[in-house]
Amino acid sequence: MSIEISKVLRKLEYGVYVVSVGKGNDGNAFCASWVSQVSSEPPMVALAVHNKHQSSRMLNEHRCFVVNLLGEGQEAVAKTYYGPAESGYEKLRAAIVRDSAVTGSPVINGAVAYLDCKVVKAVPAGNHTLFLAEVVGSELGKDVPILTSENSKLKYAG
Repeated sequence: MSIEISKVLRKLEYGVYVVSVGKGNDGNAFCASWVSQVSSEPPMVALAVHNKHQSSRMLNEHRCFVVNLLGEGQEAVAKTYYGPAESGYEKLRAAIVRDSAVTGSPVINGAVAYLDCKVVKAVPAGNHTLFLAEVVGSELGKDVPILTSENSKLKYAG
């Protein structure tokens, strides 16, 4: 990718989310910015995950995940799950989690809200896979501004 394209793509605004997959502490979690609502009926989101990351394989296997929303100022929580996640990472091993209401996917302690999602389709998208998922449950704990790529300075450009 050209330097100019990369610079302009970094200007796009994203939320900074922690996506968790698996069951309890036996799974993985990672920071994700490429998450977007794509339908309201049924409610659906799209999540882009790099193909080399173990979570891409886990999403294909488990077919469900949670998008944990963090509040503005929770950069320390996000940084716990930030960075490369190739084979061998177990970022949930020491985390405090609870099961989501519908799929039983792990919800990160301290998240201000979450979306409980079931994968309906995985679409190859270059060096990422786009997971299309129906939102089957949610919880809003605190109605506060969320952590974003702008207010946290955490940016991801693939």
